[in-house]
Amino acid sequence: MYPGIGVDLLHLPRLASLVSRRSTYLDRFARRILTPNEFTTFRTLAQASSTANTNATSSLIRWLGVRWAAKEAAFKAGGPRYWKQVEVKYLDSGKPYLAVGGREGGLSISHDGEYVVAMAMIPPALPDPMSPQMMRQNVALSGGGLAEAREC
Repeated sequence: MYPGIGVDLLHLPRLASLVSRRSTYLDRFARRILTPNEFTTFRTLAQASSTANTNATSSLIRWLGVRWAAKEAAFKAGGPRYWKQVEVKYLDSGKPYLAVGGREGGLSISHDGEYVVAMAMIPPALPDPMSPQMMRQNVALSGGGLAEAREC
């Protein structure tokens, strides 16, 4: 079975206009899409940008945009249906990856100017060996099917 692959392209001014509609919307939006770990980092960055200049604010929008694009790409790859089930993480080397419902997925992110692009690869879920479907297959394989194959 092949892994699921998803791609998302985000125009950062679209996100900036979305979160600037109301003064509280940036925080509400972040709470809705970020995991608790991501939200803690967001709060730290938001506090720093509130006392800094517009470059810090655009960095915060880019940081949030990277996570939104990565999560959208994960959904398109067949990942979970809820924002908070996908977390963007980084290896010590700085390479990003996804934590998706107890599994890890591949992630490639690029941003340039007003755009962020993310590509996610979600490995296929392994079937539960104790599920009724797998139990029927196991019984069929260990029953007559294998015995007949040995006789040939």
